[in-house]
Amino acid sequence: MFLAYIACFLLLLYYIYSKHYSYWQSKNVPTDKPFLFFGSFYNLVIRKEHIFERIRTIYNQFSTPYVGIYIFHQPVLLIRSPEILRKVLVKDFDKFTNRNIATNESADPLAFHTLFISKDAVWRNLRTKLSPVFTSGKMKLMFPLMQECVDDLRRFLEDHTEEIDVKTAMKKYSVDIISTCAFGINTYCFRNDNSEILKMATQLVDFKSVIRSISVFSFFFMPSFVDIFRLTFVDKTASDYLINVFKTTLQEREKKKIIRNDFIDLLSNLRKTETITDSYKFDNDIKMAAQAIAFFSAGNDTTSITLALTCYELSLNKTIQDRLRHEVTEIYNENGEFTYENILGMKYLDMVISETLRKYPLAPFLNRKSDVKYTFEETGFTLDKGVSIMVPISGLHYDPEYYPDPEKYDPERFSDENKKNLTPYTYLPFGEGPRNCIGQRFALLVSKVALASVVKDFVFDPTERTPVPLRFDPGSLFVQNRGGLYLKVSKIV
Repeated sequence: MFLAYIACFLLLLYYIYSKHYSYWQSKNVPTDKPFLFFGSFYNLVIRKEHIFERIRTIYNQFSTPYVGIYIFHQPVLLIRSPEILRKVLVKDFDKFTNRNIATNESADPLAFHTLFISKDAVWRNLRTKLSPVFTSGKMKLMFPLMQECVDDLRRFLEDHTEEIDVKTAMKKYSVDIISTCAFGINTYCFRNDNSEILKMATQLVDFKSVIRSISVFSFFFMPSFVDIFRLTFVDKTASDYLINVFKTTLQEREKKKIIRNDFIDLLSNLRKTETITDSYKFDNDIKMAAQAIAFFSAGNDTTSITLALTCYELSLNKTIQDRLRHEVTEIYNENGEFTYENILGMKYLDMVISETLRKYPLAPFLNRKSDVKYTFEETGFTLDKGVSIMVPISGLHYDPEYYPDPEKYDPERFSDENKKNLTPYTYLPFGEGPRNCIGQRFALLVSKVALASVVKDFVFDPTERTPVPLRFDPGSLFVQNRGGLYLKVSKIV
């Protein structure tokens, strides 16, 4: 009898999921064949494949403007057409304003009040309020803080002219620079391997455990789990630690009237200038801490991974490394120092970083949720309200129609001459439209100032332990290799 109940239960599940999996077929949309219960992402669940690779695989299987996929039982429309993406991300943004990410203010107030996750009026008011924080003028004020962290990175490389794990080195640099700019504290991670904030930075967005992976995956693809189990987007122990750091620093600043031109100063000034008519107010420390922690978590791994993978590609492409060194050395010798202006004026440096972000985009996808029924004029297909859309960044960035020989690392794709020929909406490392990454100026600046400084005086070479080709870590939300990333670093004399 027990076996009969089990059989009936399994048949019921099969019926329910089979019914769900007929959604795209009923709409006459070409569909990736789903795996029972897990949909199109079974290989992610068993950690056989990184989401970067899975999206590319689905993207390459079709030539149609869009593809219907399933994430568990949830139908998602993966859009391949740049023209349709233009409408979703920009032209008709008002119909696709929100990311399809779960929020629960009572369970996770930090996530609810971050720009990345917030929705509707909260997002609009936050975006308006925070946009002045990331202007070029504000970045220039932070430049001296960045240079101090670069000096520590250089000293570390001078003391370790041998094989090093550049992932670890760049992780320490990124924690140092984000800590000083976001929390107003000097962490000196290169001088202290047991730094508490380095440990918390790793723990904050560590998705290597199965439980944390399921938790974060739920925010994107299983929103009901977020409410049922009251999940948090980032690790609670780490976020509680950082909230305390933020509050302590803020109180000390306000008490001693300290001005440092960092993110905390900018947030504090925003709160001081609020009026009763403001639509969104930083009326408690949690709302303010949410912005600093979002800044910290978003900028931390993305900066370190971009820098580490750029060094990796330079070690394998010596002609590119030499040309970059020639540019930064020439500009340094003309000025006797690196400045905010001359860093931004380095064209080949910008080309190199741009190509790294094409080949290794910070996020392999974007998502949006349809707020209304929406008809695509190109095909006549009508998307139901509430259905999620996936923007396949990894697929677009490796499409040979837009990027010939996409596996090749070629900064020339982004020269002034070639950049104007790029198909719009096929290069999306920071997203596009009103909901693009608000911190992209900061992310590019901290990457460029570090890379210029180290390439001027150090040579990167591969070793026997350098992975060729890279194997992506399926346990990471970001695009990064498994294990360490070992390179030989030599000081130029």
